[in-house]
Amino acid sequence: MLKIVFVVLLLIPISQVAFAEDIPDYEKPYAPIFFNKSVYSWTEKVEVTIVAPSWNTGKYLIDSIGGDPEYSVDVYTNNHRLSEYKLYETDPSSGIFTGEIILTGFLHDIDGDGIDDTNPRTLGSGPNGGYLQNDEDSGITVSFEFADGVILSESAKISWNLGDLQITEVTEDAAKIKLFDMDMNLNPESVDTVYVDVFSDDDGAGIDLQITETTENSGIFEGLVYLTKNDQSSGNRLYALPDSEIIAKYSDRTLPRPYNTSDDLDVFAKEVVITKIPSTERLIMEEVGIVGQTGDSIEDLVVGQTGMIFSKIKNRVDFSQDFTYIVQIKDENSDVVLLSWVTGQTIPSQELGMSVSWIPEKSGKYLVERFVWNSIKGAIPLTDTVTYEILVK
Repeated sequence: MLKIVFVVLLLIPISQVAFAEDIPDYEKPYAPIFFNKSVYSWTEKVEVTIVAPSWNTGKYLIDSIGGDPEYSVDVYTNNHRLSEYKLYETDPSSGIFTGEIILTGFLHDIDGDGIDDTNPRTLGSGPNGGYLQNDEDSGITVSFEFADGVILSESAKISWNLGDLQITEVTEDAAKIKLFDMDMNLNPESVDTVYVDVFSDDDGAGIDLQITETTENSGIFEGLVYLTKNDQSSGNRLYALPDSEIIAKYSDRTLPRPYNTSDDLDVFAKEVVITKIPSTERLIMEEVGIVGQTGDSIEDLVVGQTGMIFSKIKNRVDFSQDFTYIVQIKDENSDVVLLSWVTGQTIPSQELGMSVSWIPEKSGKYLVERFVWNSIKGAIPLTDTVTYEILVK
């Protein structure tokens, strides 16, 4: 007689909640905790990874750890804590669990306007969207209850940084201002901005330039300042002539130890404006020679007679030029008997007459050297040197 046997299969869903291993190796529990950085700034995004293959329950499931008071993942700073923070497996059966927490700092005025610029708070359950307040000069710790009585933990430091300010890609038309300061990355999920003072040798007041973070969480800020030779400084435009120095200043109010929270430090960067026009081609110095007090040209001078070392200077470029006209006279022994100069400014296409007076005290042959520099201090030649000999009777 044929018997028919019916087999009933009960399909029981497997929960996605993982469980601690029943018999862990208490001597060598394996669930290493990793941070994506060893040191964080005070308002930075923290990425946490826990490698815990024994908490993977199935090859087709995305498991989680931490959302359980018995086997919790806790994230905390000195005085603030996110308890039972949940981390999720990266892929089915990977055994690697990750999550993110955003540090929110503490109340602090970063730009000196008397208003706090941070929003400290602690909230969230994971794996993302958690916010954790931290205090000055603290650290962040992640702990994981791997099994009953076995708690693993790892920590990373939280510290302010000294800002690094740079001026790059300088031409006569523009320059890039670049700031490296992760402390100013106040919101790691949006682009932040910073203000930097930029001024030049030609405009000491300068401008207040806004520079922008390159990406949401980079802590690198960039901005262009456009240089003008003819207009006044305004907006992101700075009056700066070729060969002059441009200076950027950033006031850092988030300084690492040994500074404290009430300290601030001005960080500077300096570069020279570069032009394609050679400096010696910007002005023309015509050789005129020596004239008397009446303005007549003099071939020779007499001891005790006043002579004027006279030259015509013409501006060849399309911007105003400050200059210094220098006259140096040497005797037959190459000893300097006169060194004198006159400063001036010439606008585009303007021609100026410049002179320096000299009363020779001895007869003989003298070498007259004439220079035109941008200034005595700068000593950048704006024309070639002109020399000639003169006889004093």
